[in-house]
Amino acid sequence: MAGVCLPCSLVNISESEAYSRRGKRNQAIGIQVLYFAIEMSESSPQRFRFEFFEVDTGSGELRRRGSKVNLQGQPFQVLVLLLERPGQVVTRDELSKQLWPANTFVDSERGLNKAINKIRAALRDDAEKPRFIETLPQRGYRFIAPVEKLAEVHGRFRLQNAPRIDSLAVLPLENLSGDTAQEYFSDGLTEELIYAVARIDSLRVISRTSVMPYKGFQKSLPVIAKELGVDAIVEGSVARSDQKIRITVQLIHATEDRHLWSGRYERDLRDILQLQAEVAHSIAFQIHKVVEPEHAYPERERKVHPQAYEACLKGNFFRDKMSPADLEKSIAFFTRAIELDPLYARAYGDLSRTYFYLGLFGVGPSGEMFPKARQNAAKALELDETVASAHIALAAVHIFHDWDWTAAEAESKRAVELSPGDSVTHAHFADYLSLTGRHSEAVAAYSRVLDLDPISRVYIGHFGLILYRARRYDESIAQCQKALEIDPHYVNGLWFLAISLEQKGDLPGAIAKLEKAVSLSQGPHYRALLGRAYALAGDKCGALEILDELKAVSQRGYVSPFDIAVVYEGLDDRTSAFQYFEEAYQQRVFRIIELTMPMFDRLRSDPRWQNLVRRIGLPQ
Repeated sequence: MAGVCLPCSLVNISESEAYSRRGKRNQAIGIQVLYFAIEMSESSPQRFRFEFFEVDTGSGELRRRGSKVNLQGQPFQVLVLLLERPGQVVTRDELSKQLWPANTFVDSERGLNKAINKIRAALRDDAEKPRFIETLPQRGYRFIAPVEKLAEVHGRFRLQNAPRIDSLAVLPLENLSGDTAQEYFSDGLTEELIYAVARIDSLRVISRTSVMPYKGFQKSLPVIAKELGVDAIVEGSVARSDQKIRITVQLIHATEDRHLWSGRYERDLRDILQLQAEVAHSIAFQIHKVVEPEHAYPERERKVHPQAYEACLKGNFFRDKMSPADLEKSIAFFTRAIELDPLYARAYGDLSRTYFYLGLFGVGPSGEMFPKARQNAAKALELDETVASAHIALAAVHIFHDWDWTAAEAESKRAVELSPGDSVTHAHFADYLSLTGRHSEAVAAYSRVLDLDPISRVYIGHFGLILYRARRYDESIAQCQKALEIDPHYVNGLWFLAISLEQKGDLPGAIAKLEKAVSLSQGPHYRALLGRAYALAGDKCGALEILDELKAVSQRGYVSPFDIAVVYEGLDDRTSAFQYFEEAYQQRVFRIIELTMPMFDRLRSDPRWQNLVRRIGLPQ
């Protein structure tokens, strides 16, 4: 019992019913217990922390979120004994010897059972499904939750020798089940964990798009940390077998390659879909106590229908692939989640974002997709105003469909407030600033995006577009080249690089990039840009050939009138160009907002351009 300090005033010498039945012998026992408490008080006090609880042996107090919980005497002593040996079995015999000196005649079995029951009541634990104290029949007990031991420094406690952590990356959890069909589960838990840890205000957490490329790669943690620019790494694994699932995770201070905390969670498979969010929350809570021990971690969200939660995991898994077929699959999963749990706000929010992407990529008419995005976002916020994905979707609809710039700014800012650790929210806000001509603010805001997602080809390339709109072409070219170093086949990177090269007077270079983009994607958008580049370079025949192809395709399927207008603008046929620009405006084609980009600068003096831009609401 060395190291445990209990003030004698808190030791209840009549804790066991045996004390009240034995007269003078009882008195002797009381003296022994009192002496035992005084002996313990001479040692240094200790302080333990687990989940929402703290135990202070100096004051003899158990606290939950700072509020005192009634637990004194022998139950408190038993809890301290278990906390001193987390994860280890403490036998009933060991506990009895610590609580009752030799030659003491008490009903120790009954007294120990009573103490354990009082501890469980204080911790709100369940003997059948324990979170804290596990019973090993005929043997003893084990404290199964992660425990931190704190050391006192100038009257305050901190984790012993804990290094400072300002930034962190959660690496993709390894799927040890041997079944690739379960990848959605390990990826889903990774995303949940990132989402949960990102709620720690003081911590910069690398976003999913930058950590997923490390899936399956064998690199040392210090190397990964250096590439991502973080202090610490969270890594772990998920294993499913029979009806059990085991999740292991650890926190490593990367520069020192030092282990700071680890946890192991084993649950029944039938509970795991619900418990996945709980495990992510629990792990984030433990990390929070290492990183920011003086502040409370946010409460967990409401529980959801297990199968609805699984459907949402699958929906996010397919949405993040960003192909038209996968986006359609994700719509089906999110819809299924809502059918199973009509009050699941995050499902509506994720569905709204998916409809926005369908409209953005031209998978469906924007006039149909954006209103669906708005409808589902509104439902999400009706259920829970704090769903950041719904605010992102609403901001996008206000930008790309409504051209309501005031509402777009409000929704973008709210998304950042709710999810400051999510690169998506900062990217949308920076894009809004860029589109509305606030270029220096946009560039400054984008620095946060790249802090959170330092190796995402999407965000590095998007920053190239932000710089292009700001007419910082050399910087834009450098960013686009950086994105293409990560993925030479990234078509948007080729597009953004091409239009910056055009502004620098390198039309052959721009054409080469657009030809490669067309070879990788047959989308009308890239063909239209190539046709325009041919026209600017004097290849009128090449431009007209592409124009004819686009018109032919429009007879069989949808081609945006904006794309046709782009080719006519390159040919300097302004009458035809503005005819199709006006048609795009009437259809509310989202790309009409590109009219203020540098590629259309030669139209700025035209009253028709000015009239269109005024109606869209963008600065001229």
